[in-house]
Amino acid sequence: MNANDIAPNLYEEWGLDRRDGEHELLVLLESKDVLLQQQGHDIEDPRRAQLRIAASVLGSAAKRAEYDKACAAGVRPTWGDLGQLGAVGQWNPRPLQAQQQAQSFQPGQAAGPGRHAQQEPRFAQTSSPYGSPYARNPFAPQHNPFPPATANAAVPAPLVQQPAAEISQRAGQDARIGMAILDLIFFSLISGSFGGALLSGGVDELSTFIGGAIILLLYTLGTECWLGASPAKLLMGYTVRDVDTKERLTLTQSAKRQWWRLVNIVPGPGTFASWVGAGVHTFTISEKNNRRGSHDEWANAEVVKKHPRK
Repeated sequence: MNANDIAPNLYEEWGLDRRDGEHELLVLLESKDVLLQQQGHDIEDPRRAQLRIAASVLGSAAKRAEYDKACAAGVRPTWGDLGQLGAVGQWNPRPLQAQQQAQSFQPGQAAGPGRHAQQEPRFAQTSSPYGSPYARNPFAPQHNPFPPATANAAVPAPLVQQPAAEISQRAGQDARIGMAILDLIFFSLISGSFGGALLSGGVDELSTFIGGAIILLLYTLGTECWLGASPAKLLMGYTVRDVDTKERLTLTQSAKRQWWRLVNIVPGPGTFASWVGAGVHTFTISEKNNRRGSHDEWANAEVVKKHPRK
């Protein structure tokens, strides 16, 4: 997959319903990625990379609105444009006319008309969204492989748009797993002590359950919204913040990130869903995904190192 390849319509490409919300679209795209993984497709597979880009765009209300507005205006973004939108929430897709001009440039052509300029025969561009814009006739005469630079030459853009220094401040998969285990230990100690005290004091089981649910909400949502991160993350020097504003998460954003923990309130099915969600989200925290899990993308959040106040 080339960054300058024109991407197909994301809704039509994966059979998505435009009436669905961002969460539904994100879950559908993630399930398609998991299915490809089960079929033996490596994480480097172009199809899986396209699914991750689509999920980062359609799984966010603001990014999805930008994409829908561009499509309504007749803009056909490239995979590089979509990758930039999904990573940083901002983009500047080129109009279709400019894309066609860039694609029509051939490396074997001279910069301008001249006595020795020759026109190479070219194959007609196909309608495939995966066709390279640099395809040309392999039987054409070979010209200078280093043509003079021109102002209209299209320079391929990398798919990684965020600065490496910024991504390096995010917690990797191993650190995230370690902090999650530490949080589980902290929460178990707190909730166990609280529950034991209530039961020994003669409080009924329903009141104990309600008390445990309140502790869960305070530990997961309260610490993240009011303190900036869970106790384990704070202990390890990390904070959770909005990718765009760099501020602490709102209650809604935190609930999106922590849905797989909150469902533990429902015994049985909730616990099972929690373990499944934990496995899926942990798997998606990777270098290819800029050290963000699918739950981070849904909440437009990141887990980064805290910088000491000066």
